[in-house]
Amino acid sequence: MTRWMHLKLAHKYSHLQDDVQIHSPGSTTGNHVHDEVQSEDGPEQDNEDGMFEAPPGTNAQPFAGDYFGEYDPAEFDDFDKYTGQQDEDLEGDTIWRKEASWEPPVQPSRRPQTQVEEVDDEVQDVPTDAREQAEKHLRLKTHVVRYPDDRAGAPVNVQRRATSNEQYAAHVEGGASNPYAPFISPLDWAVARWAKMRGPGSTAFTELLRIPGVVEKLGLSYSTAEQLNKIIDSRLSSGRPRFTCREIKVGGEAFDIYYRDVIACIRALFSDPEFSGILIFAPERHYADEDRTIRVYFDMHTGRWWWNTQRELDTIRPGATIVPVIISSDKTQLTLFGSKTAYPVYLTIGNLPKDVRRKPSRRGQILLAYLPSTRLEHVTSAASRRRMLMNLYHACLTHVLRPLRRAGISGIDLFSSDGSMHRGHPLFALHVGDYLEQILSTGTKQGECPKFPVPREEIGDWSEPAHDLRDLDRVLEALSTVDQGYR
Repeated sequence: MTRWMHLKLAHKYSHLQDDVQIHSPGSTTGNHVHDEVQSEDGPEQDNEDGMFEAPPGTNAQPFAGDYFGEYDPAEFDDFDKYTGQQDEDLEGDTIWRKEASWEPPVQPSRRPQTQVEEVDDEVQDVPTDAREQAEKHLRLKTHVVRYPDDRAGAPVNVQRRATSNEQYAAHVEGGASNPYAPFISPLDWAVARWAKMRGPGSTAFTELLRIPGVVEKLGLSYSTAEQLNKIIDSRLSSGRPRFTCREIKVGGEAFDIYYRDVIACIRALFSDPEFSGILIFAPERHYADEDRTIRVYFDMHTGRWWWNTQRELDTIRPGATIVPVIISSDKTQLTLFGSKTAYPVYLTIGNLPKDVRRKPSRRGQILLAYLPSTRLEHVTSAASRRRMLMNLYHACLTHVLRPLRRAGISGIDLFSSDGSMHRGHPLFALHVGDYLEQILSTGTKQGECPKFPVPREEIGDWSEPAHDLRDLDRVLEALSTVDQGYR
């Protein structure tokens, strides 16, 4: 779980409203979680145990990494009902902001005079033995061992359907004959694109179009920003899975959770034409030497989890295409609904290379859900409050991810952008989060290591040999005895 983009950035609202509708769904619960994954990448999380405002002097920046772009508050029906308050653990952050104003202004230091020293041209930065040994294999071409069964990740032998672009063109009115539909000309489309991606605000754009002769000479199909928005909203399909609102009760208090269908989000990423030709369908083993003694790990499909899971799944249903589902969450201020805060959860798939997943400009992430944030002030016991907050977190994710249980075992039809069909098995492979998120997800106590049974006073210290990971079988056995009470 290393180097990814910070999800701690704010969504700005745009004028592009789409067909997202909020409705009251049925009730489902459950989750399918895999216990092991060997993937190194994921969004770097910078989490706090509560929602907070940005420190003074900082400006919230829009996060452009979501697959579906920006969101308008009107897309969330009854969004004013979505309540959330800052957690009590933010007291330290509040004190920090107050103390920051007590510090005297920093006096500028005098600029030192530049000193030029003679450098021997023969002297070079010679790497140390350890560095040279570590970087040696990075410069070598790896030796690839492919999965032995060619059916793994292969398309199903059925008639190909239309590509994603062809389906979209058929859906848009006039798209079969006009590639710029619903706009009437390339210039009409280019001006609309500039207005929404690079142009000024709506008022300034309307004033520009009202200049006599601008609309006529450019041959535009709209004369105001409002008319342009209406064309986009009514005649262009965004393809966004709809948000659903559901009420979840924990500790006698009801909370609203907004979420999308996780299967629809996976289909959207899998069939996106932008990712054509770069999707990974089968696991591989990479070695730095011909003798295959030095294993190389650089992406999710080169790890042991995908290989072992593919082998296990082939014993049940050969020819499967594994879709590793990666969930990331960070309890931080992402967007504001008035004075309300939200708790974002993002989704991506391991079939995308890590250099695509970690770049916001590639839009390899999908905003999956907004979890509720609350302080549960009516609960007087601090221990009970923490336990109930953890129960709320798990209850929400259980409901959102429940469709993965059946789909992961039975498989679903997934169409790539070229129209070929795969029997995909979406498996919950990885949750990305910082320390506080790991504590919340694993149910361990704060101050303990969520991975290793290490004494609290030894956390962060170097140990030789390394500690063993927690025994998952013992953990599951202990959890199964919770309902039995004390013995």
